[in-house]
Amino acid sequence: MKKLLLVLMLAGLAVSQPLPARPGGGHSSSSHSSSSSHSSGGWSHSGSSWSTHDSSSSSSGTAHPMSSLEALILFIIVVVIVIILIRSQAGARSVVTAPPAQYRAQRQQSIAEQIAALKQADANFSAVVFLDFAHSLYCKFYEYSTKPEFSYLSPFLSTELQGHFQRSQPWTVSEIVVNSLRWLEINTAGSDTETITVEFDANYTLDLQDQRSRYAVVERWQFYRRKGLLSAEPEKMQSVNCPQCGAPAHFTDAGVCGYCGANVQKGDAQWCLGKRVVVATHAVPAVAGLAAYAEEQGTQAITIKQADLIEQMNRWQQRYGIGEWQQFWLPFENDVVGNYFTAIYGHWSRRDWQAARHLLSDRLYETNAFWQKMYVERGWFNRLDHLRIEQIVLAKIDSDKFYEAITVRIFAACNDYTEDAGGKIVGGSKTSLRRFSEYWTFVRRSGKERQDKPYSLSQCPSCGAPADNMGQSGECGYCGSKISTGQFSWVLFLIEQDEVYCG
Repeated sequence: MKKLLLVLMLAGLAVSQPLPARPGGGHSSSSHSSSSSHSSGGWSHSGSSWSTHDSSSSSSGTAHPMSSLEALILFIIVVVIVIILIRSQAGARSVVTAPPAQYRAQRQQSIAEQIAALKQADANFSAVVFLDFAHSLYCKFYEYSTKPEFSYLSPFLSTELQGHFQRSQPWTVSEIVVNSLRWLEINTAGSDTETITVEFDANYTLDLQDQRSRYAVVERWQFYRRKGLLSAEPEKMQSVNCPQCGAPAHFTDAGVCGYCGANVQKGDAQWCLGKRVVVATHAVPAVAGLAAYAEEQGTQAITIKQADLIEQMNRWQQRYGIGEWQQFWLPFENDVVGNYFTAIYGHWSRRDWQAARHLLSDRLYETNAFWQKMYVERGWFNRLDHLRIEQIVLAKIDSDKFYEAITVRIFAACNDYTEDAGGKIVGGSKTSLRRFSEYWTFVRRSGKERQDKPYSLSQCPSCGAPADNMGQSGECGYCGSKISTGQFSWVLFLIEQDEVYCG
């Protein structure tokens, strides 16, 4: 669930408490949750400029050992800082490092303005599509890292990164999970190129000489492309596909598509990863956080709302010919937000995640499917009993040529606990009510007609058949339509915690 953090960012050392495991709440395999994480150097962001320096991280994410003198100095510094923090927070229950809501609201406005500037130059640009692409490239970057298939990514990686891994290495990476992906900067001021910088909070399993180790990382990726490009339609952009024919990436080292023969130059038709740095990494037990329960943070903070929310609401009404906002909002609040929330967390609690497949985006489903697997392997259940919504607040409306997105803040409560197969409580409380809040973002393809009847959670929104035959990739087993892209109805795209949400 939520993060109870005491983060000391000095010489890359971070200290924090483990996280519990509600689907949207993260896990202690998050790179923000370790007593042994480290900064690995690379390039860092300062204002609007980028600086480059030596990186101390290896390609496998393994830390280089410190000397005993360095370790002693770091220990003394950390102890001093802890004492100062404790004294300054006398009487407080915890020290929270999440940026204040006002700062995060300012960041939201800054990023919104940068995305708007990019949309002015590229009417086809979609934030939803780009985040899907970045997520897909991240997973394939590691999955293919020491395999021949790494060449398939050649048009999407700079020349330096294309040769980053030696494919003869005796290790592989699997079980790649992206916990969060956030915007850092969108820059359209360059004379020849445009750049987008994002930060990943992720974890993966490293298999080396019959030993499996799990690592949590924070990585900063900077993408670039030639200025003046018009983004292709989502089907050619959302995953790592050929930007010309839309086929799954199957390129030679020279960037020639194995399907259509197009020669795709780096940054000439699609975003290309130019710079990458591992900001922090640490080893974590795969089971970490499954039964850990820390105090919720940020639930009492003010809701961060879009600066021009009223204007966006008015535009929505005009777009769909709605006389009163409540005509749209009440059905959406009840039939989409309320019903999706109850159904998704109900399936999670029953350890039946596949049954929620048609309600979730690909990356949200895949991220939490890994954690469900961890529970299954141990015979545990994360129960969310007596779940109820106490309030739903509209936070943001975003739309582009291809997608519409609505973000709400949900205040809820439940009895949250983890039990083993025999019913023994291994974490949380079966009797204490736990209150929390989260930001949920729902997306659907633009131009969908206004829905007057309630959404059916038990039917395929494309063909109306029972939603009991959804494949792992989000395709209906009856009609073959891919539901998880929001083509036919709303899907839950993202869950963010209220103490870190920036909009």
